[in-house]
Amino acid sequence: MTFDKRLIGLIIVVGFIAGLVGASYTHLMHSIQHFVYNYSSADHMSFGAAVARVSPVERLIPLIICGLIGGVGWFLIHRYGKGVVDIKTAVSGKMEMNPITTVLHATLQIITVAIGSPLGREVAPREASAGITTFLVKHFDIKQEDRQLLIACAAGAGLAAVYNSPLSAAIFTLETLLLTWNIRAMSAALICCGLATFVTRQAGVGDVIQYTMAQPSLGSHYVEFSIALGAIVALGVVLFNITQGKLPSIHRSSPVMIPISIVAFTLIGALAMYFPEILGNGKAGNELTFTNDITWTYALGLFGSKWAAVLLALAAGAYGGRITPSMMLGSTLAIVFGTFWSIAVAPISLGMAAFIGAVAFLGLAQKMPMTSCVFMLELSRFSVEMLFPIALTMGTALMVEQIIQSKLKSDK
Repeated sequence: MTFDKRLIGLIIVVGFIAGLVGASYTHLMHSIQHFVYNYSSADHMSFGAAVARVSPVERLIPLIICGLIGGVGWFLIHRYGKGVVDIKTAVSGKMEMNPITTVLHATLQIITVAIGSPLGREVAPREASAGITTFLVKHFDIKQEDRQLLIACAAGAGLAAVYNSPLSAAIFTLETLLLTWNIRAMSAALICCGLATFVTRQAGVGDVIQYTMAQPSLGSHYVEFSIALGAIVALGVVLFNITQGKLPSIHRSSPVMIPISIVAFTLIGALAMYFPEILGNGKAGNELTFTNDITWTYALGLFGSKWAAVLLALAAGAYGGRITPSMMLGSTLAIVFGTFWSIAVAPISLGMAAFIGAVAFLGLAQKMPMTSCVFMLELSRFSVEMLFPIALTMGTALMVEQIIQSKLKSDK
């Protein structure tokens, strides 16, 4: 199927919109983080370092405020908004995103993540870009399939903009939203994601490398370990999904969600008094694990506390991404397993273990295995030699997850 000039023009416009949205949300998030945790760009300090620097009480208080803001904000959005529509539903054409409600909803996500919510920031620019694009395409006489293509590309471009990851975001668009790999979809996704990344870089964000540490060495004996780690990660993802499915279901338009949110985020703040790296999306924890600057006991504590924090945030009715939280769960789990493997079987590089554990957990938990493999290399700019252990771990994890899921279904 060919492109007409109008569709090509809209693809370009959507890429620019997503780039501006990504840049705006990035600047907003950094401004809030600087205000809440009393640091600035001149300090050349990461968010994780800033959070770790303040006292435990200074971590607790912002989380209580975060619970209040999130609880009241999402109660008002669900009670008086036009309805929150997720991206997949919008792409399918079943429901339309209301641009005002969607942008308010996305902005609230950025505010809460900036204060310290343990969820990710990437859903906000995806949803805002898709919501604005939904409003835009209503004013053009184009086919329904073209509308769906543009909304999906807008969402993928939002991911590209906020993480400086054009290729993996294009793969994400194809793998999780459009569910096709035809030339038409690929070209649209690549152009949108590429343009969004370019605009964000030019809008004051720059060509940011998310993980600037040196690449961990592969070491020796990593082939067998990579295969074994896949099985461990699969088990971890299945258990996490089970616990997530046990969360109570309370209608988010109910005012009772406000005190629930305050209590839940207070508990998250209490955990952060001992494990500051759980605040924010999880990048701080990954920085520790990828450099192996952490003991296995602390990694275990981070794994458990991040797990609990994400569940508490979801139970509180909070919204946000799961990409970096999933990465942190995978990297901390891999550090623990890698330590015991080194003692019982053969020494392995724990930094390498953490990295491929993050890739595999993300791929399984978010159902985007191909995206995850490329995404992590774009975030870190590590060598493609990491793809060998990644392939072994991801392949094993996918297989073991299917075996476990089949067994659970047969036992019901």
